Amino acid sequence: REARSSARATKVSAINETGIRLLSARDPAEVARMTTSSGALILEADHAVLRLQDPDSKRFVIKSYYGSADARGQEQLFKLDKQVCVETLKARQPRLLRNLAKDVGLAALAGGLRSAVAAPLKRDGRPIGTLAFYDKVAADQFFPGYFSDDDLQVFARYVSYVERALENAAFHVATAKHRNFDEETGLPNADYWGR
Repeated sequence: REARSSARATKVSAINETGIRLLSARDPAEVARMTTSSGALILEADHAVLRLQDPDSKRFVIKSYYGSADARGQEQLFKLDKQVCVETLKARQPRLLRNLAKDVGLAALAGGLRSAVAAPLKRDGRPIGTLAFYDKVAADQFFPGYFSDDDLQVFARYVSYVERALENAAFHVATAKHRNFDEETGLPNADYWGR
């Protein structure tokens, strides 16, 4: 029990530290990369997939993947993740998919993947994407394990940082754009022309 509590405290500390780095990033692509890589390391996940809504098509597209899958494995994972994304957006809250092989809607797509945690990402109460981690791996285990309720709580805390970091990066992009262009007309202003 003490070891579990200590491990959770270490993860929460790592999330807080990573959250500060995420919030200081101004480039949305950098936020996306850090979201998957840092989150996978903290939660000991083999794979991480970040999907964000494309403003033009309104589809949820993969913006960042972190993991060990080869091209064929990624194709299978992304099919599974597409379905997980749909179900997570419907659920509107973080989810623990404890055993993918026993989930009726996901078993056919799971392949060799065992477990996942997934959450919708929101801005102003509206969904803007999803974040999912697959297959818990630990240094002392040879095969992937299963995510737990503790992992889901830690994951939910991480998601709150990711949502704020994505909003912050989008704000910086919009601010930089408006610095050089008139908001109403979209035409270049005096700053753009170097005056």
